[in-house]
Amino acid sequence: AAILLNSNGRQHMASLLQFGKSLFSARQTNINDPTNRPSFYDRQFTDIQGQPVDMNQLRGKVALLVNTASECGYTPQLYTLQELHDKYKDKGFTVLGVPCNNFGKQEPGDEPQVCSLYASKFKTTFPLTTKQDKDKPSEVFQWIIDAGGKDVLPQWNFHKYLIDRQGHLVAAWNSRVKPLDEEITKAIESIL
Repeated sequence: AAILLNSNGRQHMASLLQFGKSLFSARQTNINDPTNRPSFYDRQFTDIQGQPVDMNQLRGKVALLVNTASECGYTPQLYTLQELHDKYKDKGFTVLGVPCNNFGKQEPGDEPQVCSLYASKFKTTFPLTTKQDKDKPSEVFQWIIDAGGKDVLPQWNFHKYLIDRQGHLVAAWNSRVKPLDEEITKAIESIL
């Protein structure tokens, strides 16, 4: 059971009993006709080192935006996110990690600690933003709300958002869907 948004952004299936309940029933959120929604690449974000990043430099690439945490049961997905990044990076794809401490306080470190841990323990090379808070207006989560509405905000760590080459949100998957699942790889390949 997927959550589908029509071109007007209205949600079908009566919000699937408040998206939080759908965490365990809906694996994927499909976003139909995203072209009238804001482009991810028109935004400016701050990287894990505190430097501004003009996302326009990623325009023309496909991105998988993932809210991450280093002390979560899903944390081993960092390894497979890196595999996914490596598999498609030469075809115009990147993973973008978004450390977040909202769910179970499972990303307690500050930015330097997070950056060091991800690089040393998980061998990540994909870019990371500063830590974000989904409950406060922030660079990343405000874009998700603007692009898909509050119902597509993550309900736990390792929620995944697929962004096309124009910077539009086209699909989202909950934490249980692993980065190398066929659902995700086929969706990526279809827009590369």
